[in-house]
Amino acid sequence: MSLNVENLVRSAVVLVVGLPITLGAATSAFRDTTTADSAAASNLKAQLVEVCLDYAVSKADSKLERNAQDEIDRKLGADGADYKALCNWVL
Repeated sequence: MSLNVENLVRSAVVLVVGLPITLGAATSAFRDTTTADSAAASNLKAQLVEVCLDYAVSKADSKLERNAQDEIDRKLGADGADYKALCNWVL
């Protein structure tokens, strides 16, 4: 088996040119996804700040707490969220 220098050089050129292009495209796609997720999280936090403040300062089993929980459920579109953990994340 003999080594062909032309094949080795050709493979090295393909690697040197192709690898940065491939890594750049993969990094760009990951960055776009991360940016979209981060924007969605920031938007959700902005919508819940006032409601979570109401929840945080309310007494247990009070009307203010119940109203805050109902508003959180409406904004999330779900019932029975972990209000304390959610508001800790928001605030």
